[in-house]
Amino acid sequence: MKKLFLICAVLVMALSANAQTNQYFWYNGNLLMGNAITQIDSVTFGNGESTDTLHILLPRTIIKEVRDTVTITVHDTIYINKCVPKGAVDGAFSVSANKQVLFSKGNLQYQASTGTWRFAENQYDMIGYGNTYVSSTYTGWIDFFCWGTSGYNNKYPYMTDNTSTSSVEYGNGDNDIAGTNYDWGVYNAISNGGNNTNMWRTLTKSEWDYLLKGRANASGLYSVGNVNGISGLILLPDGWTPTDSIVFVSKADAGTLDYSLNVYTEIEWGKLEKLGAIFLPAGGSRTPSLNYNRIGEHGEYWSSSYSSTKYAYFMRFSSSSATAGNSGSRDQGKCVRLVQDVE
Repeated sequence: MKKLFLICAVLVMALSANAQTNQYFWYNGNLLMGNAITQIDSVTFGNGESTDTLHILLPRTIIKEVRDTVTITVHDTIYINKCVPKGAVDGAFSVSANKQVLFSKGNLQYQASTGTWRFAENQYDMIGYGNTYVSSTYTGWIDFFCWGTSGYNNKYPYMTDNTSTSSVEYGNGDNDIAGTNYDWGVYNAISNGGNNTNMWRTLTKSEWDYLLKGRANASGLYSVGNVNGISGLILLPDGWTPTDSIVFVSKADAGTLDYSLNVYTEIEWGKLEKLGAIFLPAGGSRTPSLNYNRIGEHGEYWSSSYSSTKYAYFMRFSSSSATAGNSGSRDQGKCVRLVQDVE
């Protein structure tokens, strides 16, 4: 997979007899443009890449008689053999020796009154104390979920106590629920994440652990920080190349973590996000009795792995550490960040 910037000239049937230059953008596998064209026949690759041929058929909505030559400059990046799914951040993360994932663009959220799932609009968005208003008819959004409450088998995301039943309700005795209907991303269509079931999933305990400790240069690819006034954990994609415009202090650089190490404005974070960076806000957690723990101080994110009949593993971070092997009661409300496997 390699990034290529394109400049191409084509013979088109245009809407005007006057020569013109239009801007075109590659987005989600499609070439978007102001005026329709019939096709692109040749593409010249820059940055020392070899010449190749690309043939893209587009809708024919063009006046027949007028022909004109239009120079098209593609201002964004085209990926060969790679399409970034809707709702994903464009950055690959190794979660095992032979598997990479893309993270969703925000924490998972749910609206009970409509049964709608979505990803948060921004990576630093969190609902916090707004999770108090949980009911089957609540019209707002929540982002704390008890473990395994995908909605499958009457385990609904607005539940605050789901430990009264046997472990058969959560994975049937397997080591984890990855790939089963109890996984939020498997069972549900995410409205702004492709809107189909079985597109996303939750990381397992071992995958969270590999992400933080096992992949190449692991300690150099994460840290904590503050984005747009929100504290959280920052993850960098595999093969990260430092940028002169943004300073990033990793765990390897600092030794001891602190939220003040990496402080970014919304605009500064946008630059990092475009390079594949992931931010997990410190959303805290919720007890079954609707008490809240360390909102804005700690982040607790479910894995799909359970540890015993009433407990499951989660990834936890604070201003000074990040670990994956934590075990918590399934009736605790925690955040969820879904991923999609890189094919």
